[in-house]
Amino acid sequence: MALQRAERCGACSQELVKIEMLVDGRDLVMVSCQKCDTRMWTHAGEPIDLADALDEVGQHAGRRKLKQS
Repeated sequence: MALQRAERCGACSQELVKIEMLVDGRDLVMVSCQKCDTRMWTHAGEPIDLADALDEVGQHAGRRKLKQS
């Protein structure tokens, strides 16, 4: 079994780290460059920002934060 070639960062050409997880039946993917600190998120193949990625995970984590008064 051959390993897939790592994707390269568009900003600095370093190999990217890719983390994939299944959220509500759709892929949530974070791609990160350790050299230039570039990060990109996609959900179901569509680019999203970090706040949206956290919302997606939070909605499906089975736990909620309680408001503090």
